[in-house]
Amino acid sequence: MPSNVSFEYENAVSEYQQANSPEAKLAALIKMKSAAPSHKGGENLRKDISKKISLLKKSIDKKKKIEKKKGSKESIAVRKEGLGQIVLVGLPNSGKSTLLNTLTGVDTKVAPYPFTTKKPVVGMMDYFGGKVQIVELPAIVKGSSSGKADGLQVLSIARNSDAIILVALGKEQEKAVAEELLKSGICLDKKQDGKEFKKSLSINAFEKHDLEKLREKIFSLLDKVLVYTKKPGSKADYDLPLGLPLHSTVKDVARQLHKDFEKKLKFARVWGSAKFPGQRVSKEYKLKNKDIVEICA
Repeated sequence: MPSNVSFEYENAVSEYQQANSPEAKLAALIKMKSAAPSHKGGENLRKDISKKISLLKKSIDKKKKIEKKKGSKESIAVRKEGLGQIVLVGLPNSGKSTLLNTLTGVDTKVAPYPFTTKKPVVGMMDYFGGKVQIVELPAIVKGSSSGKADGLQVLSIARNSDAIILVALGKEQEKAVAEELLKSGICLDKKQDGKEFKKSLSINAFEKHDLEKLREKIFSLLDKVLVYTKKPGSKADYDLPLGLPLHSTVKDVARQLHKDFEKKLKFARVWGSAKFPGQRVSKEYKLKNKDIVEICA
């Protein structure tokens, strides 16, 4: 450094040394360049400062472009709602939109060309008063597990779901989708070490289906039972059923309704799986799908 530098230059050097961000360093370098000696002896100093300014500007611009690119990428995560979340996964034009429309009544676009669905489409399937969230995912392609066609984002939703429906026109399409799922760490119907296990169902959306039986199969993927409750002397509440894990007991129903019910629970009456309507059962009685329970505390 030339010995005859100004006080302003020394201050700028101090600012540069104490700067804790690229932008602050750049501002200090610009001050240094402005206050640097203008005589011939300071020529190398000015060149060195100019080089640092140029490199720092490029670094800052690169960082801004990366952040802008990240920020412009819209998140496609889907918040879970209802009794459970089941995703529709398939190749382009496999019938995912058709199946979603059939199951939920959502008026989503159906077209004869690929990649009609650009982001997840959500619908709610009615199952005897309970609501199951059905999510149509954008198409899976070969290479989705490596990031092609926003595959990593799409597959992350599948990984977070409760179950998967493979929408396919045949075994070949099923295999292609299952391979991409497996490559992304999701295994179907058979547990594997280090993989995320998901129950699945394969459906051809263009075949005729008994909708009641189809909804039954889809609900069974969740490993839950639907339970209705009733107050003594009243009818069962079919509008707000409880979705409970398989093998849940009367005690679990009481806990779900209110913590005080579990403490005060004496017995219950059950309609459905019981030997006769309104049978008195213990709090350890295991409930079946679509049972009606009357808590007696």
